[in-house]
Amino acid sequence: MRMTQLSPNHQTTEIKPSRPNKEQLQNELNFHLAEKMLMKLYEEELISREEFDQISKLNRQKFNLLLGPLMCDKP
Repeated sequence: MRMTQLSPNHQTTEIKPSRPNKEQLQNELNFHLAEKMLMKLYEEELISREEFDQISKLNRQKFNLLLGPLMCDKP
């Protein structure tokens, strides 16, 4: 492995985090509300596990999430 020492004058590009806009925040909220309702349907055995998984996957695509992929254990 090759290592290089950086000089004090070495510049790095700084990445500034962007703030989510109102639409993105609304999408996050709508997704979590939809998932909560979906979980209720599953718990009351009104839908199967396969249906739950399919609908959940569609929700993740539909709502274009910022945080959802970080908190979800499924692709």
